[in-house]
Amino acid sequence: MEFGEKFKSYSNTDLLRIIENPDDYQSQAVEAAKTVFSERQLSEMEIKTAKDELELENQENAIKERQKQTEKEKVNKIGDAIFQQINPVQTETPTSGRTIKAISLFLAGLFLFQLYIKYGMIKFLFTSSYAKWDFSVVLDFFPLLIIPLAAILFYARKKTGWFLLTIFLTFTAVSAIGGFILALKMNQSGWVSLVGPHISPSISILSFTFYAGLVWTICREKIRSIYSVSQRSMVLTVILTASIVGTGIIALFLH
Repeated sequence: MEFGEKFKSYSNTDLLRIIENPDDYQSQAVEAAKTVFSERQLSEMEIKTAKDELELENQENAIKERQKQTEKEKVNKIGDAIFQQINPVQTETPTSGRTIKAISLFLAGLFLFQLYIKYGMIKFLFTSSYAKWDFSVVLDFFPLLIIPLAAILFYARKKTGWFLLTIFLTFTAVSAIGGFILALKMNQSGWVSLVGPHISPSISILSFTFYAGLVWTICREKIRSIYSVSQRSMVLTVILTASIVGTGIIALFLH
């Protein structure tokens, strides 16, 4: 890839972003950015303007990151409660009622967190003529559609709530496998090093483990009996959901 030619169309601020964050980019990209920036022979005022714009951008990103961290901490607290329900090593066996309540609270927190981090994309999809709707968009926004309904119905001990929750959890677990494969491909190709920070496949593994654990939790007989769900219905729901999502992911990789 000829970074020099590519970077000629970059703004001064874009070039400074690469130059001042060398750990996030390939060394060739950083050197090319320095060369292009130097060749422009910018005045002190132009350089100061670019630095000021980058500083403002960094401050805005820092604020957004703190806000996301706050939301993550809230979700993590609920997640800890969920983990205690699915943790195989416990001093006492949690009741089915406690498990249902903890999972319902987790879903509520997850919905608010997902809504917060996806607000910008939602606005773009509904207001921009450049927005493209495809299966990847469905994968990305499916949680926002199903989480609140599943949380309410599951908490109310409705059979439909169990099915919706199982579909969502299976969907998320299988999607994590797709995320793991994508992260491996991006890291191996080196593309991530050019456009941003390293993506760790381990995050996808943890996500799969967590959501698969929740699937196992609500598929236990003590929980299923509350919702009058048979073992056959349970197996069909998990297998059909996993098959559909898996097929969609394979289609995306082959596209």
